[in-house]
Amino acid sequence: MQKKRKKRHNFSIQYKIMGITLLPLLFLGVVVIVIAQTLVKNAMIDEVQSTLKSSAEAMYAAYDQNTGDYFQAKNGDVWKGGYNISQSSGMLDAFKKDANTEITFFYGDKRVVTTAKDKKGKRILGSPAGTRIKRQVLEKGENYFSTHVKINNTMYFGYYIPVYQDGSKTPIGMIFAGVEKNAKMQSIMLIIGTVVAFVLICMALGMIVAMLISMSISKSLKKSIQVVEKVSEGDLCVEIDAGLMKRKDEIGDLSISMNALKEKLKDSIETIKTNTQQVLQASSVLEDVSTNTVQSVNEVEQVVRQIAGNADNQAVMASEASDNVAIMGEKIQHTSSKVQQMRQQADNMQSAEKRALVTIDKLMNSNEQVQNLIRAIAMQTQQTNESANHIREAVDIISSIADETSLLSLNASIEAARAGEYGKGFAVVAEEIQKLATQSTESSEKINSIIEKLISDSNKAVEIMNQVTETILAQTVNMQETRENTEEVMGQITISFENMHSIEASVGDLNTARQELIATVRNLAEIAEQNAKTTQEVSANTNVVTEEFTKIKNSSTGLQDIAEELEVSTKYFSVTVQK
Repeated sequence: MQKKRKKRHNFSIQYKIMGITLLPLLFLGVVVIVIAQTLVKNAMIDEVQSTLKSSAEAMYAAYDQNTGDYFQAKNGDVWKGGYNISQSSGMLDAFKKDANTEITFFYGDKRVVTTAKDKKGKRILGSPAGTRIKRQVLEKGENYFSTHVKINNTMYFGYYIPVYQDGSKTPIGMIFAGVEKNAKMQSIMLIIGTVVAFVLICMALGMIVAMLISMSISKSLKKSIQVVEKVSEGDLCVEIDAGLMKRKDEIGDLSISMNALKEKLKDSIETIKTNTQQVLQASSVLEDVSTNTVQSVNEVEQVVRQIAGNADNQAVMASEASDNVAIMGEKIQHTSSKVQQMRQQADNMQSAEKRALVTIDKLMNSNEQVQNLIRAIAMQTQQTNESANHIREAVDIISSIADETSLLSLNASIEAARAGEYGKGFAVVAEEIQKLATQSTESSEKINSIIEKLISDSNKAVEIMNQVTETILAQTVNMQETRENTEEVMGQITISFENMHSIEASVGDLNTARQELIATVRNLAEIAEQNAKTTQEVSANTNVVTEEFTKIKNSSTGLQDIAEELEVSTKYFSVTVQK
């Protein structure tokens, strides 16, 4: 069993989902807060500036509606035509009450009339404006807004506008409109705080929703991971939660795909297990057949060696018969003077012929045994070819299964790739299945090559045995002819004994018979030599057959080892529910 994969909880999918949800939300909140602190604040200040400008322009319009020029009397009062501006504090107080705005009229850079009062309640009059204000308003004739106007140790937002004589382009004074800065800033901060609070509430709600969604996804993924881990441990009977497969999202699709893959893996492993048992049985039968065949071929080899020995003896005996016939010819030529010697030679020749007949009979029996053994070898070879064809069919099945397994592994890898980080464990299972399919394909190819070699060698053995059979049949015919010739010689010798008294008269006929006997013996010697060579070739061929069948036996053993390894691999997977 493979070691269980260590679970990693450093940064789970739940926190990743929360991260990708909350980080943008947090960023958006920060952006909104920054906008609230800048844009809203600036907008409020712009509104204050606009309000103060309107107030200053309204007061300028109120003063400017009086006809006449601006001038300062000897007592220090400032007039606009017939209207005493220095005594217009009541109008300014009424305006302040309505608009909540401080108003000051400057003649030159001196405060002439104002609503601003000190701590004792006295109006702040006669004090000059600041240098920057004088330069911007009185010298350049421009409006001026300041966020840091200090009056009686209190900060104000202030707006200054220049006051002109009719038809003049040089300011003779200015009007100030201001509002207390702290009060306005409190209003601005209240609005900003409201916006920030709203943003924080939205962020909290987003966090809660993200947590719920991430917990739901994480819980579903954990269930899916548990299923994948059990499958990676070889348990193909694990059940996938029906609720996961009913989901209408990617997790539901993943659960359905995992269930389909699990069922396909289960079917494939069951098929591989069944075929592995068949291969084991077939390889065992092949090994037994190969062992028996090797034993039979070894026995045939021993018989062939005996035949070779008999053929050598036959050649020696034929040579001896040829020598005896030559001696007999010499004796016949001296028949008239050496009749007694001829009888003795005739006795010797008769004994030799009897031995030749016995040897020929043994040789014919040996040929018949060789023919029977060769027929048995041919039948055994045919059975071997049939077994090899059965093995080839089994190997084709294994190869087909391996191709299907490889295709399933490819689909699993694609699905694992789609799953990304969460499909890595699933990809490990797909990779192991791909390796198993590759090993099965390579093993089936090796077995096919071995079977092709076995069939080819068996066919060659059949051809060699057919040639040996034809040679032995021809040898049998020659030995039959030799036997007949030998029997004829024996008849002639018998006649010679019966007609010994007419030997002298029949010397010519006996000489002719001698010549024929010499030719026959020579033929017998040639046949014996040919038999010796043939048996040697048969012995060499049987050695080749023995080696080939030994290879078949070794190949069947290798096939059995491969099948056993495949069986061990498939035992990793459990395809039946354990009670």
